[in-house]
Amino acid sequence: MSVVYALLWETTALVVIAPLAGVALAVRDFRGLRRAAIVLALVAGVSMVAAMSARVPWQTVVATHLTLGTAAIALAVFGALCGSTFRDPLDAAACSVAVVLIATCGLFALGSLSADLPTGLVNAALLANPIVAVASAADIDLLRFEFLYQISPIAHGRFDYPAWYLAAACFSLVSLMAAAGVVRARRFEGLR
Repeated sequence: MSVVYALLWETTALVVIAPLAGVALAVRDFRGLRRAAIVLALVAGVSMVAAMSARVPWQTVVATHLTLGTAAIALAVFGALCGSTFRDPLDAAACSVAVVLIATCGLFALGSLSADLPTGLVNAALLANPIVAVASAADIDLLRFEFLYQISPIAHGRFDYPAWYLAAACFSLVSLMAAAGVVRARRFEGLR
């Protein structure tokens, strides 16, 4: 069970660190980016070793960390997009983290209102949530954890966890779209 919690803490940290690392890259604060990359690499390495020592099947470890990696890249490139768009790095950092936190926690923050949402919308929101996507890839029934089961009516209704390959594909698509936005913002900046 400690491997499960380590993975969930790693993914939760990623939700905040990756967009900030992307902003640091965009504003060319390479010291901050280097530190974030080192921390993420160490945490991912420890997580993989812990999973393998707990006799988690290698296919699950690969699917989980592939999903985690694509989510990290998508969040970092989104942070870079915010860093390239906003003049003030603090505004970029605030915007990138706020958007990612809304995508991650928004469905759960709705509380009882989420019980009336269509299943397709709930499934799409779960797909956009990096924590749920990584937990699903690791075969963790996250919404049935005691805390989420009590606060969210989603676990009591109909929903489907996202498939890891669909989550990885969606995170890759977000990365490509955000990268195109970064290129466009840089080109526009060069014209001024």
